[in-house]
This record gives sequence, structure tokens and C-alpha cells, in this order.
Amino acid sequence: MSRTLYYGDNLTVLREMASESVDLIYLDPPFNSNADYNVIFREQSGDGPGAQIRAFNDTWTWGYEAAVALEDLVPVHGELAEYLHFTVKRLGQNSLSAYLVMMAPRMVELHRVLKSTGFLLLHCDPTASHYLKVMLDVIFGPLMFQNEIAWKRTGSKSLVSRSLPKNHDVLLLYRKTDAAALNPDALFAPYDFDALPEKVASKYSHADPGGQRYTLADITNPNRDRPNLTYEFLGVTRVWRWTRERMLAEYEAGRVIQPRPGAVPRYKRYLEELKGMPLSDVWDDIPPLNSQARERLGYPTQKPEALLARAIQLLAPTDGTVLDPFCGCGTAVAAAEKLGRSWVGIDITHLAVGLISNRLLVDHGLERGKHFEVIGTPVDKASAEALFNEQPDGPYQFQFWVNGLIGAQSYGAGATGKGKKGGDTGIDGRIYFRTPGGEAVEKVIVSVKGGHQLNPGMVRELESVVRREGAAMGVFVSLHEVTSGMRQEAARLGLYEYGRDCIPRIQLLTVEELLEGKRPWIPAGSVNVSMDAKPVKRLAKPQKAGDQQRLYDAPADQ
Repeated sequence: MSRTLYYGDNLTVLREMASESVDLIYLDPPFNSNADYNVIFREQSGDGPGAQIRAFNDTWTWGYEAAVALEDLVPVHGELAEYLHFTVKRLGQNSLSAYLVMMAPRMVELHRVLKSTGFLLLHCDPTASHYLKVMLDVIFGPLMFQNEIAWKRTGSKSLVSRSLPKNHDVLLLYRKTDAAALNPDALFAPYDFDALPEKVASKYSHADPGGQRYTLADITNPNRDRPNLTYEFLGVTRVWRWTRERMLAEYEAGRVIQPRPGAVPRYKRYLEELKGMPLSDVWDDIPPLNSQARERLGYPTQKPEALLARAIQLLAPTDGTVLDPFCGCGTAVAAAEKLGRSWVGIDITHLAVGLISNRLLVDHGLERGKHFEVIGTPVDKASAEALFNEQPDGPYQFQFWVNGLIGAQSYGAGATGKGKKGGDTGIDGRIYFRTPGGEAVEKVIVSVKGGHQLNPGMVRELESVVRREGAAMGVFVSLHEVTSGMRQEAARLGLYEYGRDCIPRIQLLTVEELLEGKRPWIPAGSVNVSMDAKPVKRLAKPQKAGDQQRLYDAPADQ
């Protein structure tokens, strides 16, 4: 099983991938002109507004880049370029036409990397779905279109006067060739026995003392010319479906019953024995993520894992590979991991790569660099420094990258330099872990610095924030080497006791140490911020070190 996460432009990554190398492509490319999408991280207690970070900007504009992309498409896929030339002419050079032109070469590459037995599932809303469908018809061929699946993502909203409520998304399903086939074992949705469809409930209207629902099914043979299956049973002669021996065995097992003396015997068929409700192209049984869902990460376009799990089970073989070229917070990646499929994820933001890395660690125990590979992020101090110095938002991308390395949730920064409303909170990231008994959750404050000017006052500032936030510990990560005065100040600020362990209350790490594999000493049992657990309320002052203070490096397995 292979696991690879790429940071970078998916067009660049796709062009480097081997042809016919993936079995299922799921993509959910957002399009909402002139919109900023923000990740909202809740407070662990569930109270307060949390922190808001700009995840990506979805402001598409027509310009030189779009014009060049359209011309570059001509030698690659002339028919598609012809369609887009016509579309741009009709729509005008605007945000929608820019979006379609930028999506086109990516769709061509996705078709190339898809196996002949593979499927592509494009998740979109009505804003651009009809244009994207025509584009896919041109690339895949109209006969390769399989289904337009409607996923009901919300209930009906309040009455409106101009249009009906918009409460579904569209998933466009295409196959690469006629060799692609759905998984027959995944063509049914499990029954919800507490909310059965009326037709099913009326048919399976009988119940055993244990509550198992069943129906009485016909066991006569539709073919009346079967002498070997014609016999008398329980006083009734018919042409039966089974031999006499099979009939007797089913009767002795309690599965063949006679409703009343003289009546034709019938077969007791249990609802639990059926595969479920046959799937249609309307999926209204998978609710969207609510605000308190455990898997919710605050990502703006996050979809429920159940939706992706259904798609993967239906479309990808058990030994197949799933690709998500716009993976965001990694729901497709997480669902593929849970179902044992190999996966490839691509995203153009360090925030997304960090979110996915943390999600894989918390939910699946997968460590970055050990269980899955991340390609495209800094590999040494020089490339980390280059990231920090990138314009216009290098310091924030650097911060997101560092948080992803250590499993922290980014907080209080965005591409605009504004995160949580108000002034600088002194918090760049947070890590949560459970107390030894598991009854509550502790918080670790992360501070990330990329500048050269480092001094002991920065350590004292972090410790002040730790106290203000009622946190257990603080982690200070710097691009450059910390001073001896900073290390002395961190040692002076004492220890945090976790069971029998004594952990430095303020830990100092450099980027070079992180790249060498060193990590903060965080007690086992890291948790997702959305998990329901009571935070620790700390009133007592932290212990001071004194002459007998013991400072430990993190154990080798941390």
C-alpha cells in the first residue's frame, strides 16, 4: 500500500505522474468567484469563536496566464481548445471562463493518469457543472459518461421568492473505457432499520420475537413443467423451487412455514439477509457534516467521509489507488486509508498539507516520513528559509509548514497576516493531548519564529501565553539557532508533570532539528480539536525548577 502527499500545483505534479497509474480520481475543485475560503478552528471547549485562517483564495480572473493556458492547450488537445475558444467567446473573458481554461489542462492530465479500468468522479455545484460536463464529454467521450449523481447535502431551507432552495451537489461520473466496472458488492446501501422506506417496511411486516423483520416469500416454481420438483408437501401439491430434501431441511430449520392448515407453504426471508437498498443516482442518505461532527476540521469545503467511502467502495478495487488532486483537508485520503486503498493527494497550500498530516496522525496513527511520504515541502534549512522569504505570504506558509511537521493545528495567521480577530494572540499553533486518565484534554501552545533576532524575552512571552491560555506547555520553533540565554530561560520555567514523567514546560526546537526527525515531547494520545472532551482548568502556578529540576529529552519513540 502506497501513500503519497504532494505540495504544489497539481498540474505540475500530474505531468510527472505515470500514465494509467490510478484507479479512481475524485476531485472537488471549488468555484465561487471572488471568494476567500477560511478554515475555522474551534476552541477545544467548544466555546468562543475559535480562530479563522484563510485557506485559499478562489478569485478567478481573466488575464495573461489564462490566455496563455488556452493557447498552450491547442497542440495538446485541439478539440478541447476549440470548445473553450467558443465558450470564452460566448461567456466573455471573465472569472468563469478563466476557471474553465485553468481546469482544462488538468482534466487532460487526469484522463492520462487514469487506468483503462478506472473512473473519474467530479464533485461540483450548479455554478459551473454544465460547462465541466461538456469539457469531460470532449476529453473522455460522451459515451463514457456514466451518471450524474445528486447528493442531498442540506435539508430544505426557508421559503424564497425567486427560486427553489439549492440543497444538492452534483457528482459527474465518467469511466475511462468500457473495461471499467462498478464493484457489485457496493451497489447497495445498508438499511436503516429505524427509518425503513414505506415499501420495504410494508413488505417485511412480520417480526420474530427477537425483532428480526421478515416476509413470507413464494417458493413455488414459475416453470410448471418440472416433474422432478412436483410433489406433495404439508398436504399441498405444487411444482416447487427446491427438491424434497432441500424443502425438508428448510422446514426443519424453521424457514418454511404454513400460514394456516391447507395453505401453500411459504419461505421466511429475513430483511437482514438482503444486501440493502439498491443505490440510485440520488444519494439522500448521507448527511452533511454538522458543526459538532467529530471528523469536522473547520475546512470550508469539507465533505463527510461516508460520502467518499461510498464512492471508493463503488469505484475503486480493493488493491487500487485513489487520487485527489484538490485534496484540501484530505477527506478522500482519509477514506481511502480507512478502506485499505493506496492514495495520492495533491494540494497547493501548506495549510492543507499540515491538516492532512495531522489528520492521518490522529485518526490513523500514521507518521509523516515514516508511514507516508510528503513531496514538495522543504527538505533542509536553505529551502525552509526560501519558503519563509517567499512573497507575499512566506512567513505564514512557513508557519503552516512547521505546524504540519509537528502535528499542530495552525492558529492565528493567514495569508493576509490576520487570523483570529483582534490583536496578535501570540499563538501560532496548538496541540492537544489527553490527561493520563483520559478524562480531559490538555493544550500545548506553539510559537513559530523565522527571523534572526532571537532573545530570552521571546521565551518569557511564550510562557506568559501558556499561563494566559491555561495550557500545559509551550513549544518554540525557530528557523535559526536559539541563544544560550533562551535555553537557560526555558530551563528556569520548570516542568510539566504527566503521570510519572516530567516534561520541560517550554521546549525549544529548530527547523534543522525537525528535519532531522526530532519532535516536541508531547504525551501520547494526541487528539483532534473537534473531539468532545473537557479542557483542564489550571489555576495553580507552574512549578519552578530549582536546583533539583530534571530536564529530559523526549524519548526516542516520541
